[in-house]
Amino acid sequence: MNNNPLVTEIRRKRAEILASYHGDYHAMMNAMKQNQWESGHEVVHLARKNQPPAVPVKTKSRRAKA
Repeated sequence: MNNNPLVTEIRRKRAEILASYHGDYHAMMNAMKQNQWESGHEVVHLARKNQPPAVPVKTKSRRAKA
């Protein structure tokens, strides 16, 4: 495995943050979501990949009209 010091530091910090939630990943994610909403910044919702676009996209037909 790669011994990149930056990757090592990120993994160490991630482990510390998770440990502060007693290893409960869902509690950590819920707290992060709450902080995101309370930050006052715009929260962006990305459309699911399996949903069609909200507005139909016009496409050109490849068939020549006779």
